[in-house]
Order: sequence, then structure tokens, then C-alpha cells
Amino acid sequence: MHIRTDRSVSPRLHTFLHENARWYEPTPADWIERAARAVDHAGIEVEAPTEAVEAMIAFERRYGGLWCPALGPNGMEYGLDGNARVHWTPHGWAFYGIVDGDWTWGVEVLLDGRVGMTLADKPLRILNRTVEQRLEAHALLVAVHRWSHLTLELVTTRGTAPVLVGAGFPPRIDEASGPADLWWFDGASAVHLHLDNWWTYDHDVWVARCFSKDTTALSQIKGPLLNEVTGLPEPGEVWCSLCERRTVSGRPCS
Repeated sequence: MHIRTDRSVSPRLHTFLHENARWYEPTPADWIERAARAVDHAGIEVEAPTEAVEAMIAFERRYGGLWCPALGPNGMEYGLDGNARVHWTPHGWAFYGIVDGDWTWGVEVLLDGRVGMTLADKPLRILNRTVEQRLEAHALLVAVHRWSHLTLELVTTRGTAPVLVGAGFPPRIDEASGPADLWWFDGASAVHLHLDNWWTYDHDVWVARCFSKDTTALSQIKGPLLNEVTGLPEPGEVWCSLCERRTVSGRPCS
């Protein structure tokens, strides 16, 4: 069932898609079957494995033709867009099924449903458990990004996520949380940890944001966060991608 007609998705995602998404014609299954090819680990084009063809057809039936707004001017585009080709990665076969409008970069979908990105000649990094988790995380960010917020940066060992109990946070939102996003939200405040850089250094850089409808309440959310995280760099300026400017770490942007 295409996600546009599936009422079993979360109410938040259903509302986000209903109010913001556009829909275009998906790639037909019979065209995928005819055009499907694969590039193996040696860079040689070969016949696409049956499971890869089935995965591309299933992806297109579920998400093909979906467009939704990003934070910047370019939207998020879901669908093969006529490219029925899989390629070999360290995690197995993958295909380009998403264009990330904020990154303006192709996003890879593995046959088991996980989602990742390859940047700067680094190996594919898994960012989402599923396409749906990616959409849930994106829908929640769009919902809160205009609230008052503050930004912190923290460093973790390459390939590891921050470990937080979440004591003092709003409730954890499991459907929006994955390898590169951790979310807590209660309708009036939120905490979001997002993997920001995994390719430049020998460690990972995460951005931690606190959101609140009430600016005066931000310090109440920041306190528990600071008590739990490790790896905070020295205080200074950080880049706020929501405001598109540098700001003082830990101080409200707006």
C-alpha cells in the first residue's frame, strides 16, 4: 500500500503528508523489471538479483512519487525516478531511492529497508532504520523547527551514538529515532540529537537541540541534557542550520 493512503502510519506522519506532500507518478513495476541492472563490487554491470528487483518494486509501490518540503528550498524526493540500478556496498546491495533536499545529495536504500548515505569517499553510513523512520524524524523536525531552540555540539567515538537515559526529558519518540536521530517530544518541548558529521574527523560530531514553545523553558530542558551527555567540546560558537547562522553554544537562537 502506498504511504499516501495508509492510515496505519502515525497521526503525526499522516498529518504531515496530508498537509505538505505532493505526489507524482511512480515508476511502473514492469518497467523496473525490464530495466533493472546491478553494478557489482568490481564495478562491473551484471544482471540484477531477483531480491533487488523485488525490493525496488516494493519501495516504489510504497514511496514512489512522494515529494515533501525540507528546511531549505529543495524538497525531499522519494522514488527511483527511472533509475532501476542497484550497486554493491559494504552493507549489501543498495539503490538510490531518495534525494535529500537539505543535503542536495542522493540517499541509498538497502534491500532490508535501512537507509544511508555515502559522502567524501567514506563508506556508506547507515542513518535510518527504515524509510518510514526517516519520514517520522523529518516530520517531527519540520513541526518544531520554528520553535525557540538552542544548539550544542558533542563528540562520540566513530560509529557510536550518544547514550542518554532521557531522565527529565519529554517522552522518547521511538518511531522517529534511529541511528542518526534521537527524539524526545511532548507537544510543547523537544530534544533532538542528530548525527551532523561522520566523514571529516576520526570521530562523529552530533548536534543536540532543545526546542520549546516557551523560550524561558529552554533552560529546564538543557539542564538534564547537560547532566547526561559526555563529549561536549569547549564552549564557543556553533552553526545553527535552522537559523542558518552561527550562534553561541547553549544559548537560545530565537
